[in-house]
Order: sequence, then C-alpha cells, then structure tokens
Amino acid sequence: MTTRLLGWIAILSLGVFLAGCHSGESTDSSAAPTTQAVARPIPPDSILAKIKVGMSQEEVFAKIGQPTSMDHYQTGKAFIPYHYSGSDDVRMGAHYKGIGLVTFGNDSAYTSGYSVVDITYDPNDPGY
Repeated sequence: MTTRLLGWIAILSLGVFLAGCHSGESTDSSAAPTTQAVARPIPPDSILAKIKVGMSQEEVFAKIGQPTSMDHYQTGKAFIPYHYSGSDDVRMGAHYKGIGLVTFGNDSAYTSGYSVVDITYDPNDPGY
C-alpha cells in the first residue's frame, strides 16, 4: 500500500513539474499583433537635421542654439556594480519647443562631457 501511494505521488509530482515547464507561448494565429511606436523621420529643413549622434553638447548648442528647457535623469547603469567607466550613467534631455528632443549621455564618470545618444523629432513637443 505504501509503495503504491509513493508511486502515485511520484507520478503526480512529475505531472505538476512538467506542466510548470510549459513556455506559455500561444500557437494561435488569431492573436492580436503588438504595436510599437514608430519614430518620425527628421525633415531635412528641421534644425535637428544638423545634429548627428556622437556630437558634443557644446557643438550641438553652437549649431542650433540653447534649448527651451532641460532635464537630467540617472540611468540603470548607475547601479551596476563594477561599472567603472561611468559612461551613460546620467542622461540629459534638451527640449526644443515645437521641434523635438535631443538626448545626451555622459561620456565618463571622470569628465563633465556629454554627447548625443538620441534625436527625437516631435513637432508637438511642449518644450518642457
């Protein structure tokens, strides 16, 4: 009786274990596709067309002027142990009203330089 009970418990445990290993992916082709935001291309007549990824903050401000407002935030890289270079620990967003956003990342933890990491064209940018 005990051996038979232990056999049933082993079979049930194996069944529960295998059921838990299911990946959960659906093979149903009628599933709704996910949508992603599509970045708008920068028009050639926009001042943002003068900017390229990798340009320094000083170079950008000299070419297109000072932004309407700026914000700073820390990235997740700031919390990685042994991330000694410190690059891209802090980001800075330069908002241009009615034009878009230029995002800068710090070059190193040991310098005060920032360079362009992203350019977002948005004619509806409120500027703050």
